[in-house]
Amino acid sequence: MCGICGIFGDYSKGQIVKMTDSLVHRGPDSDGYFYDKNIALGFRRLSIIDLKTGNQPIYNEDETVAIVFNGEIYNYKELRLKLEARGHRFTTNTDTETIVHAYEEFGEKEFANMLNGMFAFAIYDSNKKKLILARDRVGIKPLYYALVGKDLVFGSEIKAVLAANMMKAEVDFDGFSSYMLFGTSFGDRTLVRGVKRLLPGHMLTYDADGVEIRKFAKPGKIPEINPASLRKILEESVKSQMVADVPVGAFLSGGLDSSAVTALMKRSNDNLKTFNIGFGREDDESRYAKAVAEHIGTDHHEVILNDSEVPKLLEEFIYYYDDLNWDAAALPLYRLSKYAKKYVTVVLAGEGGDELFGGYNRYKFFSNYFSMIPNSIRMKFYEHFLKMSKKSWRNNSIKKPSHYGEHIVNSYFSNGISLKNVLEFEVEQTLPNQLLVKADRATMAASLEGRVPLLDNRMLDFAMATPDNMKLKGLEGKYILRLAVKDLLPKITVKRAKQGFGASPHKWFEKKEFMDFAVSYLDDPHVKLPYYDNQFWKQLTDLKGIGTDKKKKGNTLWMMLCFEMWYRKFIED
Repeated sequence: MCGICGIFGDYSKGQIVKMTDSLVHRGPDSDGYFYDKNIALGFRRLSIIDLKTGNQPIYNEDETVAIVFNGEIYNYKELRLKLEARGHRFTTNTDTETIVHAYEEFGEKEFANMLNGMFAFAIYDSNKKKLILARDRVGIKPLYYALVGKDLVFGSEIKAVLAANMMKAEVDFDGFSSYMLFGTSFGDRTLVRGVKRLLPGHMLTYDADGVEIRKFAKPGKIPEINPASLRKILEESVKSQMVADVPVGAFLSGGLDSSAVTALMKRSNDNLKTFNIGFGREDDESRYAKAVAEHIGTDHHEVILNDSEVPKLLEEFIYYYDDLNWDAAALPLYRLSKYAKKYVTVVLAGEGGDELFGGYNRYKFFSNYFSMIPNSIRMKFYEHFLKMSKKSWRNNSIKKPSHYGEHIVNSYFSNGISLKNVLEFEVEQTLPNQLLVKADRATMAASLEGRVPLLDNRMLDFAMATPDNMKLKGLEGKYILRLAVKDLLPKITVKRAKQGFGASPHKWFEKKEFMDFAVSYLDDPHVKLPYYDNQFWKQLTDLKGIGTDKKKKGNTLWMMLCFEMWYRKFIED
Protein backbone atom coordinates (compact mmCIF):
# COMPACT_ATOMS: atom_id res chain seq x y z
CA MET A 1 0.00 0.00 0.00
CA CYS A 2 1.32 3.39 -0.92
CA GLY A 3 0.59 7.00 -1.75
CA ILE A 4 0.88 8.49 -5.23
CA CYS A 5 0.65 11.99 -6.65
CA GLY A 6 1.69 14.04 -9.65
CA ILE A 7 1.29 17.03 -11.94
CA PHE A 8 0.81 16.94 -15.70
CA GLY A 9 1.76 20.45 -16.79
CA ASP A 10 3.96 23.16 -15.32
CA TYR A 11 5.51 22.19 -11.99
CA SER A 12 8.44 22.66 -9.67
CA LYS A 13 10.25 19.86 -7.90
CA GLY A 14 9.43 21.55 -4.62
CA GLN A 15 5.72 21.14 -5.33
CA ILE A 16 6.05 17.41 -5.97
CA VAL A 17 8.14 16.86 -2.85
CA LYS A 18 5.58 18.72 -0.74
CA MET A 19 2.70 16.69 -2.25
CA THR A 20 4.57 13.45 -1.69
CA ASP A 21 5.47 14.36 1.88
CA SER A 22 1.78 14.89 2.67
CA LEU A 23 1.30 11.15 2.02
CA VAL A 24 4.12 9.87 4.23
CA HIS A 25 1.67 8.01 6.51
CA ARG A 26 0.59 5.92 3.51
CA GLY A 27 4.17 4.96 2.76
CA PRO A 28 6.70 5.51 5.55
CA ASP A 29 9.35 3.14 4.15
CA SER A 30 10.69 5.06 1.13
CA ASP A 31 9.91 7.64 -1.53
CA GLY A 32 10.50 7.95 -5.27
CA TYR A 33 10.12 10.52 -8.05
CA PHE A 34 9.85 10.74 -11.82
CA TYR A 35 10.54 14.02 -13.63
CA ASP A 36 10.23 14.84 -17.31
CA LYS A 37 9.07 17.78 -19.35
CA ASN A 38 5.56 18.76 -18.20
CA ILE A 39 5.15 15.64 -16.05
CA ALA A 40 6.18 14.76 -12.50
CA LEU A 41 5.19 11.77 -10.36
CA GLY A 42 5.66 11.26 -6.63
CA PHE A 43 5.48 8.09 -4.57
CA ARG A 44 5.54 6.96 -0.93
CA ARG A 45 6.00 3.24 -0.20
CA LEU A 46 4.67 0.88 2.44
CA SER A 47 6.71 -2.24 1.66
CA ILE A 48 4.53 -5.36 1.35
CA ILE A 49 5.85 -7.48 -1.56
CA ASP A 50 9.45 -7.70 -2.84
CA LEU A 51 10.91 -5.65 -0.02
CA LYS A 52 14.31 -5.20 -1.70
CA THR A 53 13.55 -4.26 -5.34
CA GLY A 54 10.01 -2.94 -5.20
CA ASN A 55 10.71 0.79 -5.02
CA GLN A 56 8.85 3.02 -7.46
CA PRO A 57 8.55 4.47 -10.04
CA ILE A 58 8.88 1.23 -12.02
CA TYR A 59 9.49 1.16 -15.78
CA ASN A 60 9.21 -1.04 -18.83
CA GLU A 61 12.35 -2.43 -20.51
CA ASP A 62 13.41 0.77 -22.29
CA GLU A 63 12.04 3.12 -19.60
CA THR A 64 9.55 4.78 -21.94
CA VAL A 65 6.65 3.83 -19.66
CA ALA A 66 6.70 4.74 -15.95
CA ILE A 67 4.22 3.89 -13.20
CA VAL A 68 3.43 4.85 -9.61
CA PHE A 69 0.94 2.51 -8.01
CA ASN A 70 -1.11 2.22 -4.81
CA GLY A 71 -2.66 -1.13 -3.97
CA GLU A 72 -2.26 -4.82 -4.69
CA ILE A 73 -2.88 -6.96 -7.79
CA TYR A 74 -3.89 -10.44 -6.67
CA ASN A 75 -3.64 -12.16 -10.06
CA TYR A 76 -0.25 -10.70 -10.90
CA LYS A 77 1.56 -14.05 -10.91
CA GLU A 78 -0.75 -15.47 -13.58
CA LEU A 79 -0.46 -12.29 -15.66
CA ARG A 80 3.31 -12.31 -15.29
CA LEU A 81 3.56 -15.85 -16.72
CA LYS A 82 1.53 -14.77 -19.77
CA LEU A 83 3.64 -11.67 -20.28
CA GLU A 84 6.94 -13.51 -19.91
CA ALA A 85 5.73 -16.05 -22.49
CA ARG A 86 5.19 -13.12 -24.86
CA GLY A 87 8.75 -11.87 -24.38
CA HIS A 88 8.49 -9.28 -21.62
CA ARG A 89 11.49 -9.07 -19.29
CA PHE A 90 10.96 -8.37 -15.57
CA THR A 91 13.53 -6.83 -13.25
CA THR A 92 11.53 -7.08 -9.99
CA ASN A 93 9.15 -9.54 -8.33
CA THR A 94 6.47 -6.91 -7.72
CA ASP A 95 2.88 -6.81 -8.86
CA THR A 96 3.51 -3.21 -9.97
CA GLU A 97 5.77 -4.19 -12.84
CA THR A 98 3.04 -6.50 -14.16
CA ILE A 99 0.80 -3.48 -14.78
CA VAL A 100 3.44 -1.74 -16.90
CA HIS A 101 3.97 -4.75 -19.16
CA ALA A 102 0.22 -5.47 -19.36
CA TYR A 103 -0.28 -1.90 -20.61
CA GLU A 104 2.38 -2.45 -23.28
CA GLU A 105 1.05 -5.83 -24.35
CA PHE A 106 -2.72 -5.43 -24.24
CA GLY A 107 -3.13 -1.69 -24.76
CA GLU A 108 -4.91 1.13 -22.99
CA LYS A 109 -8.42 -0.17 -23.75
CA GLU A 110 -7.99 -3.64 -22.28
CA PHE A 111 -5.21 -3.91 -19.72
CA ALA A 112 -6.88 -2.38 -16.63
CA ASN A 113 -9.87 -4.70 -16.81
CA MET A 114 -7.49 -7.67 -16.60
CA LEU A 115 -6.34 -6.64 -13.13
CA ASN A 116 -7.99 -8.30 -10.14
CA GLY A 117 -7.16 -6.26 -7.10
CA MET A 118 -7.44 -2.96 -5.31
CA PHE A 119 -5.59 -0.19 -7.07
CA ALA A 120 -5.09 3.38 -8.08
CA PHE A 121 -2.20 4.13 -10.41
CA ALA A 122 -0.67 6.66 -12.76
CA ILE A 123 1.16 5.62 -15.93
CA TYR A 124 3.10 8.02 -18.08
CA ASP A 125 3.87 6.95 -21.66
CA SER A 126 6.69 9.20 -22.87
CA ASN A 127 6.32 8.10 -26.50
CA LYS A 128 2.69 9.17 -26.60
CA LYS A 129 3.13 12.03 -24.11
CA LYS A 130 0.10 10.60 -22.33
CA LEU A 131 -0.88 10.31 -18.67
CA ILE A 132 -3.21 7.48 -17.63
CA LEU A 133 -4.96 7.33 -14.25
CA ALA A 134 -7.10 4.36 -13.21
CA ARG A 135 -8.97 3.16 -10.15
CA ASP A 136 -10.19 -0.32 -9.21
CA ARG A 137 -13.64 -1.61 -10.02
CA VAL A 138 -15.35 -0.86 -6.70
CA GLY A 139 -13.19 2.01 -5.41
CA ILE A 140 -11.23 0.29 -2.64
CA LYS A 141 -8.27 2.60 -3.29
CA PRO A 142 -8.83 6.37 -3.60
CA LEU A 143 -7.68 8.74 -6.33
CA TYR A 144 -8.45 12.47 -6.62
CA TYR A 145 -7.68 15.04 -9.30
CA ALA A 146 -8.21 18.66 -10.25
CA LEU A 147 -7.89 20.49 -13.53
CA VAL A 148 -6.32 23.89 -13.02
CA GLY A 149 -6.33 25.63 -16.36
CA LYS A 150 -4.55 23.15 -18.64
CA ASP A 151 -2.65 21.51 -15.79
CA LEU A 152 -3.83 18.35 -14.06
CA VAL A 153 -2.87 17.59 -10.47
CA PHE A 154 -3.73 14.30 -8.73
CA GLY A 155 -3.11 12.36 -5.55
CA SER A 156 -4.16 9.47 -3.33
CA GLU A 157 -5.68 11.95 -0.91
CA ILE A 158 -7.21 15.41 -1.24
CA LYS A 159 -4.47 16.89 0.93
CA ALA A 160 -1.87 15.91 -1.70
CA VAL A 161 -3.79 17.81 -4.38
CA LEU A 162 -4.06 20.87 -2.13
CA ALA A 163 -0.36 20.63 -1.22
CA ALA A 164 0.52 21.56 -4.82
CA ASN A 165 -0.81 25.04 -3.97
CA MET A 166 -2.27 25.41 -7.47
CA MET A 167 -5.80 26.30 -6.39
CA LYS A 168 -7.59 28.08 -3.57
CA ALA A 169 -9.19 25.67 -1.11
CA GLU A 170 -12.93 26.41 -1.05
CA VAL A 171 -16.00 24.46 0.01
CA ASP A 172 -17.97 22.78 -2.78
CA PHE A 173 -21.64 23.75 -2.41
CA ASP A 174 -22.99 20.55 -4.01
CA GLY A 175 -20.73 18.31 -1.97
CA PHE A 176 -21.52 20.12 1.27
CA SER A 177 -25.28 20.02 0.64
CA SER A 178 -25.04 16.27 0.07
CA TYR A 179 -22.86 15.79 3.15
CA MET A 180 -25.31 17.60 5.45
CA LEU A 181 -28.17 15.29 4.39
CA PHE A 182 -26.63 11.93 3.54
CA GLY A 183 -23.43 12.20 5.54
CA THR A 184 -21.27 11.99 2.44
CA SER A 185 -20.97 13.47 -1.03
CA PHE A 186 -21.89 11.11 -3.84
CA GLY A 187 -20.50 10.72 -7.33
CA ASP A 188 -17.28 12.53 -8.18
CA ARG A 189 -17.86 15.56 -5.92
CA THR A 190 -15.88 16.13 -2.74
CA LEU A 191 -16.17 18.85 -0.11
CA VAL A 192 -13.41 20.81 -1.90
CA ARG A 193 -14.46 22.79 -4.95
CA GLY A 194 -12.65 21.61 -8.07
CA VAL A 195 -11.21 18.46 -6.49
CA LYS A 196 -12.95 15.37 -7.87
CA ARG A 197 -12.82 11.67 -7.28
CA LEU A 198 -11.92 9.44 -10.16
CA LEU A 199 -14.93 7.14 -10.12
CA PRO A 200 -14.45 3.42 -9.39
CA GLY A 201 -13.72 1.34 -12.46
CA HIS A 202 -12.87 4.45 -14.50
CA MET A 203 -9.79 5.63 -16.36
CA LEU A 204 -8.67 9.20 -17.03
CA THR A 205 -6.31 9.89 -19.92
CA TYR A 206 -4.66 13.21 -20.74
CA ASP A 207 -2.63 13.98 -23.85
CA ALA A 208 -2.52 16.55 -26.63
CA ASP A 209 -6.17 15.83 -27.41
CA GLY A 210 -7.22 16.77 -23.89
CA VAL A 211 -8.82 14.87 -21.00
CA GLU A 212 -11.00 11.82 -21.50
CA ILE A 213 -12.70 9.84 -18.72
CA ARG A 214 -14.32 6.50 -19.45
CA LYS A 215 -15.46 3.40 -17.60
CA PHE A 216 -13.14 0.46 -18.25
CA ALA A 217 -14.48 -2.10 -15.77
CA LYS A 218 -16.61 -4.87 -17.25
CA PRO A 219 -18.15 -7.90 -15.56
CA GLY A 220 -16.24 -11.15 -15.86
CA LYS A 221 -17.39 -14.67 -16.54
CA ILE A 222 -20.66 -15.55 -14.79
CA PRO A 223 -20.04 -18.47 -12.41
CA GLU A 224 -22.46 -21.17 -11.30
CA ILE A 225 -24.74 -19.72 -8.65
CA ASN A 226 -24.76 -22.06 -5.69
CA PRO A 227 -23.18 -22.12 -2.20
CA ALA A 228 -20.35 -24.47 -3.22
CA SER A 229 -19.30 -22.17 -6.05
CA LEU A 230 -19.38 -19.15 -3.75
CA ARG A 231 -17.31 -21.00 -1.16
CA LYS A 232 -14.66 -21.88 -3.75
CA ILE A 233 -14.41 -18.28 -4.94
CA LEU A 234 -14.15 -16.96 -1.38
CA GLU A 235 -11.44 -19.51 -0.52
CA GLU A 236 -9.42 -18.48 -3.60
CA SER A 237 -9.89 -14.80 -2.82
CA VAL A 238 -8.71 -15.13 0.78
CA LYS A 239 -5.73 -17.24 -0.26
CA SER A 240 -4.64 -14.74 -2.91
CA GLN A 241 -4.99 -11.82 -0.51
CA MET A 242 -2.78 -13.42 2.13
CA VAL A 243 0.25 -13.13 -0.16
CA ALA A 244 2.76 -10.74 1.45
CA ASP A 245 6.37 -10.58 2.59
CA VAL A 246 5.27 -9.06 5.92
CA PRO A 247 3.02 -10.29 8.78
CA VAL A 248 -0.70 -10.59 7.97
CA GLY A 249 -3.59 -10.53 10.48
CA ALA A 250 -7.37 -10.03 10.49
CA PHE A 251 -9.91 -7.57 11.83
CA LEU A 252 -12.53 -9.76 13.52
CA SER A 253 -15.82 -8.09 14.45
CA GLY A 254 -17.64 -11.32 15.28
CA GLY A 255 -20.09 -10.90 12.40
CA LEU A 256 -20.52 -13.39 9.57
CA ASP A 257 -18.25 -11.72 7.00
CA SER A 258 -15.09 -11.09 9.01
CA SER A 259 -15.54 -14.43 10.81
CA ALA A 260 -15.69 -16.36 7.53
CA VAL A 261 -12.60 -14.56 6.21
CA THR A 262 -10.74 -15.27 9.46
CA ALA A 263 -11.68 -18.96 9.45
CA LEU A 264 -10.33 -19.37 5.92
CA MET A 265 -7.15 -17.47 6.79
CA LYS A 266 -6.49 -19.77 9.75
CA ARG A 267 -6.16 -22.74 7.37
CA SER A 268 -2.83 -21.40 6.10
CA ASN A 269 -1.64 -19.45 9.15
CA ASP A 270 -1.41 -21.37 12.42
CA ASN A 271 -0.30 -18.26 14.31
CA LEU A 272 -3.00 -15.95 12.95
CA LYS A 273 -3.50 -12.76 14.97
CA THR A 274 -6.97 -11.26 15.13
CA PHE A 275 -7.98 -7.81 16.34
CA ASN A 276 -11.25 -6.43 17.69
CA ILE A 277 -12.34 -3.18 19.31
CA GLY A 278 -15.17 -2.69 21.75
CA PHE A 279 -16.69 0.14 23.77
CA GLY A 280 -17.17 -1.51 27.15
CA ARG A 281 -20.92 -1.62 26.55
CA GLU A 282 -23.39 -4.46 26.18
CA ASP A 283 -24.25 -3.38 22.63
CA ASP A 284 -20.80 -3.98 21.14
CA GLU A 285 -19.76 -7.21 19.40
CA SER A 286 -16.60 -7.97 21.36
CA ARG A 287 -18.00 -11.06 23.05
CA TYR A 288 -19.00 -12.51 19.68
CA ALA A 289 -15.55 -11.84 18.24
CA LYS A 290 -13.95 -13.54 21.23
CA ALA A 291 -16.20 -16.60 20.78
CA VAL A 292 -15.28 -16.88 17.10
CA ALA A 293 -11.58 -16.47 17.86
CA GLU A 294 -11.76 -19.28 20.43
CA HIS A 295 -13.68 -21.50 17.99
CA ILE A 296 -11.15 -20.95 15.20
CA GLY A 297 -8.09 -20.83 17.45
CA THR A 298 -6.49 -17.44 16.79
CA ASP A 299 -4.17 -15.27 18.85
CA HIS A 300 -6.90 -12.74 19.67
CA HIS A 301 -6.35 -9.13 20.75
CA GLU A 302 -9.13 -6.91 22.10
CA VAL A 303 -8.95 -3.14 22.47
CA ILE A 304 -11.47 -1.05 24.41
CA LEU A 305 -12.20 2.50 23.27
CA ASN A 306 -13.25 4.57 26.27
CA ASP A 307 -15.54 7.56 25.74
CA SER A 308 -12.91 9.80 27.32
CA GLU A 309 -10.50 9.01 24.46
CA VAL A 310 -12.81 10.21 21.69
CA PRO A 311 -12.05 13.98 21.70
CA LYS A 312 -8.29 13.56 21.41
CA LEU A 313 -8.69 10.79 18.84
CA LEU A 314 -10.96 12.96 16.70
CA GLU A 315 -8.51 15.87 16.80
CA GLU A 316 -5.78 13.47 15.64
CA PHE A 317 -7.80 11.76 12.95
CA ILE A 318 -9.42 14.75 11.26
CA TYR A 319 -6.15 15.38 9.39
CA TYR A 320 -6.46 11.99 7.71
CA TYR A 321 -10.21 12.30 7.03
CA ASP A 322 -9.87 14.84 4.22
CA ASP A 323 -12.64 13.14 2.18
CA LEU A 324 -14.95 13.67 5.13
CA ASN A 325 -18.07 11.60 5.76
CA TRP A 326 -20.31 11.07 8.76
CA ASP A 327 -19.16 7.54 9.63
CA ALA A 328 -18.02 7.78 13.25
CA ALA A 329 -16.78 4.17 13.09
CA ALA A 330 -13.64 5.64 11.54
CA LEU A 331 -12.43 6.58 15.04
CA PRO A 332 -12.48 3.13 16.64
CA LEU A 333 -11.11 1.68 13.40
CA TYR A 334 -8.22 4.16 13.52
CA ARG A 335 -7.61 3.28 17.18
CA LEU A 336 -7.63 -0.43 16.35
CA SER A 337 -5.34 0.07 13.34
CA LYS A 338 -2.74 1.83 15.48
CA TYR A 339 -2.79 -1.10 17.87
CA ALA A 340 -2.68 -3.78 15.15
CA LYS A 341 0.30 -2.09 13.48
CA LYS A 342 2.43 -3.16 16.46
CA TYR A 343 2.02 -6.77 15.32
CA VAL A 344 1.21 -6.86 11.58
CA THR A 345 1.52 -4.74 8.43
CA VAL A 346 -1.49 -6.19 6.56
CA VAL A 347 -5.01 -7.00 7.78
CA LEU A 348 -7.89 -8.69 6.00
CA ALA A 349 -11.39 -7.51 6.85
CA GLY A 350 -15.01 -8.26 5.98
CA GLU A 351 -16.17 -5.07 4.24
CA GLY A 352 -18.53 -5.49 1.30
CA GLY A 353 -20.46 -8.60 2.27
CA ASP A 354 -23.57 -6.72 3.35
CA GLU A 355 -23.76 -4.63 0.17
CA LEU A 356 -23.12 -7.60 -2.14
CA PHE A 357 -25.43 -10.10 -0.48
CA GLY A 358 -28.12 -8.06 1.27
CA GLY A 359 -27.00 -8.19 4.89
CA TYR A 360 -28.22 -4.96 6.44
CA ASN A 361 -31.48 -4.99 8.39
CA ARG A 362 -32.85 -2.17 6.24
CA TYR A 363 -32.97 -4.56 3.26
CA LYS A 364 -35.61 -6.72 4.94
CA PHE A 365 -38.29 -4.28 3.81
CA PHE A 366 -37.60 -5.48 0.25
CA SER A 367 -38.36 -9.10 1.07
CA ASN A 368 -41.13 -10.87 -0.82
CA TYR A 369 -43.01 -10.78 2.49
CA PHE A 370 -43.68 -7.09 1.81
CA SER A 371 -44.26 -7.26 -1.94
CA MET A 372 -47.74 -5.72 -1.65
CA ILE A 373 -46.42 -2.48 -0.14
CA PRO A 374 -46.45 0.36 -2.73
CA ASN A 375 -43.18 1.59 -4.19
CA SER A 376 -43.71 5.09 -2.78
CA ILE A 377 -43.79 3.78 0.79
CA ARG A 378 -40.77 1.56 0.19
CA MET A 379 -38.86 4.56 -1.12
CA LYS A 380 -39.76 6.67 1.93
CA PHE A 381 -38.68 3.84 4.20
CA TYR A 382 -35.33 3.51 2.44
CA GLU A 383 -34.71 7.27 2.38
CA HIS A 384 -35.33 7.35 6.13
CA PHE A 385 -32.31 5.07 6.63
CA LEU A 386 -30.25 6.69 3.89
CA LYS A 387 -30.50 10.21 5.32
CA MET A 388 -28.20 10.72 8.28
CA SER A 389 -29.97 13.97 9.13
CA LYS A 390 -33.50 15.21 8.61
CA LYS A 391 -34.08 17.03 5.36
CA SER A 392 -35.71 19.92 7.25
CA TRP A 393 -32.59 20.27 9.41
CA ARG A 394 -30.35 20.30 6.36
CA ASN A 395 -32.60 22.89 4.72
CA ASN A 396 -32.55 25.05 7.85
CA SER A 397 -28.79 24.89 8.19
CA ILE A 398 -28.08 25.58 4.49
CA LYS A 399 -29.92 28.34 2.65
CA LYS A 400 -31.32 27.03 -0.64
CA PRO A 401 -29.24 23.84 -0.59
CA SER A 402 -28.19 22.06 -3.74
CA HIS A 403 -30.09 18.88 -4.54
CA TYR A 404 -27.06 17.25 -6.12
CA GLY A 405 -27.14 14.30 -3.71
CA GLU A 406 -30.88 13.76 -4.13
CA HIS A 407 -30.52 13.76 -7.91
CA ILE A 408 -27.92 10.97 -7.74
CA VAL A 409 -30.09 8.92 -5.38
CA ASN A 410 -33.20 9.39 -7.52
CA SER A 411 -31.37 8.35 -10.70
CA TYR A 412 -31.17 4.80 -9.34
CA PHE A 413 -34.87 4.57 -8.52
CA SER A 414 -36.62 6.37 -11.40
CA ASN A 415 -38.36 3.11 -12.39
CA GLY A 416 -39.23 2.01 -8.87
CA ILE A 417 -37.33 0.56 -5.95
CA SER A 418 -36.29 -3.04 -5.35
CA LEU A 419 -33.55 -4.93 -3.55
CA LYS A 420 -31.64 -5.12 -6.83
CA ASN A 421 -31.34 -1.37 -7.40
CA VAL A 422 -30.87 -0.65 -3.68
CA LEU A 423 -27.81 -2.90 -3.67
CA GLU A 424 -26.61 -1.40 -6.95
CA PHE A 425 -26.83 2.08 -5.43
CA GLU A 426 -25.00 1.06 -2.27
CA VAL A 427 -22.21 -0.77 -4.12
CA GLU A 428 -21.67 2.18 -6.46
CA GLN A 429 -22.23 5.07 -4.03
CA THR A 430 -22.25 4.40 -0.28
CA LEU A 431 -19.61 1.65 -0.36
CA PRO A 432 -16.84 3.66 -2.10
CA ASN A 433 -17.81 7.08 -0.75
CA GLN A 434 -18.42 6.12 2.87
CA LEU A 435 -17.33 2.67 4.04
CA LEU A 436 -14.24 2.17 1.88
CA VAL A 437 -12.93 5.71 2.29
CA LYS A 438 -13.36 5.29 6.05
CA ALA A 439 -11.46 2.00 5.99
CA ASP A 440 -8.71 3.38 3.75
CA ARG A 441 -8.09 6.49 5.85
CA ALA A 442 -8.28 4.71 9.22
CA THR A 443 -5.83 1.96 8.26
CA MET A 444 -3.45 4.09 6.21
CA ALA A 445 -3.25 6.71 8.96
CA ALA A 446 -1.53 3.94 10.94
CA SER A 447 0.56 2.77 7.92
CA LEU A 448 -1.45 -0.47 7.90
CA GLU A 449 -2.67 -2.12 4.69
CA GLY A 450 -6.31 -3.22 4.74
CA ARG A 451 -7.52 -5.84 2.27
CA VAL A 452 -11.11 -6.85 1.54
CA PRO A 453 -11.48 -10.39 0.08
CA LEU A 454 -15.26 -10.09 -0.27
CA LEU A 455 -14.69 -7.39 -2.93
CA ASP A 456 -12.52 -9.56 -5.17
CA ASN A 457 -13.63 -9.21 -8.83
CA ARG A 458 -14.89 -12.81 -8.83
CA MET A 459 -17.01 -12.10 -5.75
CA LEU A 460 -18.46 -9.06 -7.48
CA ASP A 461 -19.31 -11.12 -10.56
CA PHE A 462 -20.94 -13.78 -8.40
CA ALA A 463 -23.00 -11.27 -6.44
CA MET A 464 -24.19 -9.48 -9.58
CA ALA A 465 -25.48 -12.78 -11.00
CA THR A 466 -27.12 -13.99 -7.77
CA PRO A 467 -30.94 -13.69 -7.72
CA ASP A 468 -32.42 -11.49 -5.00
CA ASN A 469 -34.21 -14.45 -3.38
CA MET A 470 -30.84 -16.13 -2.77
CA LYS A 471 -29.56 -13.02 -1.03
CA LEU A 472 -32.66 -12.24 1.02
CA LYS A 473 -34.60 -15.43 1.84
CA GLY A 474 -37.69 -14.36 3.69
CA LEU A 475 -36.20 -12.05 6.32
CA GLU A 476 -32.77 -13.70 6.37
CA GLY A 477 -30.09 -11.63 4.66
CA LYS A 478 -26.90 -13.02 3.09
CA TYR A 479 -28.70 -16.35 2.73
CA ILE A 480 -26.39 -17.91 0.13
CA LEU A 481 -23.27 -16.66 1.94
CA ARG A 482 -24.48 -18.21 5.20
CA LEU A 483 -24.93 -21.55 3.42
CA ALA A 484 -21.47 -21.27 1.88
CA VAL A 485 -19.61 -20.81 5.19
CA LYS A 486 -21.85 -22.42 7.82
CA ASP A 487 -19.47 -25.32 8.49
CA LEU A 488 -16.61 -22.93 9.36
CA LEU A 489 -18.26 -21.07 12.23
CA PRO A 490 -20.25 -21.44 15.45
CA LYS A 491 -24.00 -21.78 14.83
CA ILE A 492 -24.70 -18.50 16.64
CA THR A 493 -22.41 -16.63 14.22
CA VAL A 494 -24.15 -18.10 11.18
CA LYS A 495 -27.66 -17.44 12.51
CA ARG A 496 -27.14 -14.13 14.30
CA ALA A 497 -28.78 -11.08 12.71
CA LYS A 498 -26.71 -8.12 11.54
CA GLN A 499 -25.54 -5.85 14.35
CA GLY A 500 -24.15 -2.35 13.97
CA PHE A 501 -20.59 -1.48 14.92
CA GLY A 502 -21.60 0.54 17.98
CA ALA A 503 -19.87 3.84 17.18
CA SER A 504 -22.93 6.00 17.84
CA PRO A 505 -22.34 9.78 18.01
CA HIS A 506 -25.47 10.39 20.07
CA LYS A 507 -24.05 8.22 22.86
CA TRP A 508 -20.87 10.30 22.90
CA PHE A 509 -22.87 13.55 22.98
CA GLU A 510 -24.76 12.29 26.01
CA LYS A 511 -21.46 12.51 27.93
CA LYS A 512 -20.83 15.98 29.32
CA GLU A 513 -17.11 15.78 28.59
CA PHE A 514 -17.70 15.19 24.90
CA MET A 515 -20.51 17.74 24.59
CA ASP A 516 -18.25 20.36 26.20
CA PHE A 517 -15.53 19.43 23.71
CA ALA A 518 -17.94 19.82 20.79
CA VAL A 519 -19.28 23.16 22.06
CA SER A 520 -15.73 24.51 22.35
CA TYR A 521 -15.50 24.19 18.55
CA LEU A 522 -19.09 24.91 17.52
CA ASP A 523 -19.48 27.97 19.76
CA ASP A 524 -16.39 29.53 18.18
CA PRO A 525 -17.14 28.85 14.51
CA HIS A 526 -14.45 29.44 11.92
CA VAL A 527 -16.81 28.31 9.15
CA LYS A 528 -18.29 31.45 7.70
CA LEU A 529 -20.14 30.62 4.50
CA PRO A 530 -22.89 32.98 3.27
CA TYR A 531 -25.37 30.11 2.90
CA TYR A 532 -24.59 28.20 6.13
CA ASP A 533 -26.10 28.80 9.57
CA ASN A 534 -23.18 27.83 11.79
CA GLN A 535 -25.35 28.30 14.91
CA PHE A 536 -27.99 25.75 13.92
CA TRP A 537 -26.34 23.17 16.18
CA LYS A 538 -27.88 24.90 19.21
CA GLN A 539 -31.30 23.56 18.16
CA LEU A 540 -30.06 19.96 18.41
CA THR A 541 -28.28 19.78 21.76
CA ASP A 542 -31.31 18.48 23.65
CA LEU A 543 -30.82 14.76 23.03
CA LYS A 544 -33.84 13.72 25.05
CA GLY A 545 -36.29 11.55 23.19
CA ILE A 546 -36.45 8.10 21.71
CA GLY A 547 -35.88 6.34 18.43
CA THR A 548 -34.33 7.73 15.32
CA ASP A 549 -34.79 11.42 16.17
CA LYS A 550 -32.27 11.02 18.96
CA LYS A 551 -29.83 9.25 16.62
CA LYS A 552 -30.30 11.79 13.83
CA LYS A 553 -29.71 14.67 16.24
CA GLY A 554 -26.47 13.01 17.26
CA ASN A 555 -25.51 12.40 13.64
CA THR A 556 -26.22 16.01 12.65
CA LEU A 557 -24.28 17.44 15.60
CA TRP A 558 -21.44 15.08 14.72
CA MET A 559 -21.46 16.18 11.07
CA MET A 560 -21.43 19.87 12.04
CA LEU A 561 -18.61 19.30 14.55
CA CYS A 562 -16.50 17.29 12.10
CA PHE A 563 -17.10 19.83 9.34
CA GLU A 564 -15.98 22.68 11.62
CA MET A 565 -12.80 20.80 12.47
CA TRP A 566 -12.24 19.76 8.84
CA TYR A 567 -12.76 23.36 7.67
CA ARG A 568 -10.10 24.67 10.03
CA LYS A 569 -7.63 22.04 8.83
CA PHE A 570 -8.16 22.09 5.06
CA ILE A 571 -9.85 25.37 4.10
CA GLU A 572 -8.65 27.87 6.68
CA ASP A 573 -5.09 26.55 6.97
